[in-house]
Amino acid sequence: MAPDASKAAMRLTARTHAFFAAITLLLNVEASGGGVALDALGLYLTKNGYGGAQLIRVGNFYHLPINSNGKSANLIIDTGSPTTLIFRSSIKALGLSELRTNTQVSTVFGQSREFYGTATIKALTAGNCTLTNVPADVVPALSYSNHSGVLGLRELFRFGAILDLSHQLIYFRPLRPRIETGDMARLMRTKTGWRPVASGGEVNQTVRSILTEQGWTPVAFSISRRHLRVPGAVNGVACYFSIDTGAYFTMLDADFAKRAKIGGVRTHISAQGFGKSVGDVSLSVFPSLRIGSYEVKRGSAMIGFLDPEAIGRGTDFEIAGLLGIEHLAINSGIFDFVSGTMYLRPPRR
Repeated sequence: MAPDASKAAMRLTARTHAFFAAITLLLNVEASGGGVALDALGLYLTKNGYGGAQLIRVGNFYHLPINSNGKSANLIIDTGSPTTLIFRSSIKALGLSELRTNTQVSTVFGQSREFYGTATIKALTAGNCTLTNVPADVVPALSYSNHSGVLGLRELFRFGAILDLSHQLIYFRPLRPRIETGDMARLMRTKTGWRPVASGGEVNQTVRSILTEQGWTPVAFSISRRHLRVPGAVNGVACYFSIDTGAYFTMLDADFAKRAKIGGVRTHISAQGFGKSVGDVSLSVFPSLRIGSYEVKRGSAMIGFLDPEAIGRGTDFEIAGLLGIEHLAINSGIFDFVSGTMYLRPPRR
């Protein structure tokens, strides 16, 4: 178990904004400069105009190095947060201004006494991509945080991201010029002008072909209450999970664990959310964890009491808990946020 496991983050919810950012990709596909050696997926995406950035793995989390207003920082890639978040303690360091609100911060453990703020990042550079006018919510920092916030789900969808945990890379889809009919042109800027590239649907189909040929299993996910939701099962008991790359461990609600007849060993681990935490969670190991049609042999999860409203208890949107980063990383998770598909592959032996 990781040394700082007692400070596992389990975030679930944040506020929504009515406006979106624009993205500019600064990719020169014919450049021969140094960089990360790309696999078949990366080569295909960059040839079709995608920009990208290298992620840095720290513990279980994947950090995205960014530059904002000339200031360097790191954001965790967090599919469990509906919006991009900036920690209040990092606002000044990033040259941002916060507008306070009277909306209380909510987490999977319930509502905290803290309040959201809002800010706008005018230019956020990551790798060879620049995202402009990115809206962010401002929240209190986690006690153990060594980063400035998180890049949330809204931006991952808005910028057509492909997140590759297996190679620690994230790609962003380019904006393309419009042609006279109003449809998006299949073109990309190069040194010599615009050249044809594959359409969005064609890219997604090719991504699927590349990955399935290499042993990845596609698992479709959906959006429910502004979170990623995927069907699954624990010990044969059907359920849904919220996919959360910002959760240090997979965590199941104690009531669901009881229904699924999952026991656990008590620990001294405390799971922390923004302004709210829960202590004395249990650790459980069980024969099978199913994610869509993909099966993880000998699954494991933390067991704790999750907020009934946050997990939608008693509704059509109920989830059993959070599918955390440890299972996603071990099984080489790759996410296509345009097609709504997650790809998983067993660890190589």
